[in-house]
Amino acid sequence: MTYGEKSEAYRDNSPVSSAFKANFVRGGLVFNMHHHHYANDVMGWAGFTCQLAENCYAIVHGTPFPSWDPACNDLSRLTKPDPPEELRVSGRPPPERHPGHKGGVDLLYHLPKSKAAMLKELAKPRDGTWISTYDAFAAFLWRHTVRVRAPIFETDPDSKIFWCEPVDMRRRMHSPPLPARIQQNVMSVAATASAPVEQPTAKELISEWPLWRLARYIRQLTDSVTQEGLDKMLEQVALVREKATMNIRIDSFPPMSILHTDHRDANIVSADFGFGRPSGYRHLMDQVTEGVVVIYPPRDPSPESDEGPEFAISFGRDLAHLLLGDPEFNEYFEYRGVDIE
Repeated sequence: MTYGEKSEAYRDNSPVSSAFKANFVRGGLVFNMHHHHYANDVMGWAGFTCQLAENCYAIVHGTPFPSWDPACNDLSRLTKPDPPEELRVSGRPPPERHPGHKGGVDLLYHLPKSKAAMLKELAKPRDGTWISTYDAFAAFLWRHTVRVRAPIFETDPDSKIFWCEPVDMRRRMHSPPLPARIQQNVMSVAATASAPVEQPTAKELISEWPLWRLARYIRQLTDSVTQEGLDKMLEQVALVREKATMNIRIDSFPPMSILHTDHRDANIVSADFGFGRPSGYRHLMDQVTEGVVVIYPPRDPSPESDEGPEFAISFGRDLAHLLLGDPEFNEYFEYRGVDIE
């Protein structure tokens, strides 16, 4: 099983949900862990992997095995009973790839910690509202990846461009709280199309809004995702017979739409397997999904390092030169090569 929207991954075709492969190379090994997204999200996978590392450490050093909280396998807080058949409805047709996509590449960029701090200062709201570094670089990246492509797509200045982010709910559930390593998909989504916050138009996104206002908008989107909102969403989803069709397939949206997926908290490079620590981590993909931006944790998390997060940015193959040659974007982001093509 490899990454992507393909028939063998569909639930009715009994897809492989988990598999592991170790390739020994000179000086170490490459450990490939396959988890179907039906089985886990990235933070569920990270919890699983950290537990595996701790188990390996115990074997190597002859120490007691770490405990595993059975609550990590209890999803009852995140499910709703099926309603009576007469209340159930058919879902929408499965989303298909948008015809406007012409094929792309994933460009790998690095944002040094020092440049991230400069961006956060640049995006600091004038009204004193708090924003995170994530809000600052998400706003900057959204603005400039749209700005360089808008003339090519003849974007209507008054149109609105779709943007979304998965939101880990492990830290947001409070009644009751969830164990940090709970498995499967424990996330919701913040999306411009459904959030209770007014979305900027294309012209506001590209230039009319100051960067601080755009960063604050990203923060408002994230903060709009709550336990209470998730409960209401689960009640609505329970009414739909075929729930798999309700996923956000980002390449079904028009070009320039973005799905930000932040993997920094996975922090796999800190996992101690007893015989070594990972030197890096990649979401292994053999095809490009248009619209996806994957944010990886720093390769070197030590305090003295200027190594910051890395970004695999999906971009049209024929348009990549627009971003690669843009001085405003490259003032902060360092190009490191092609991640996937």
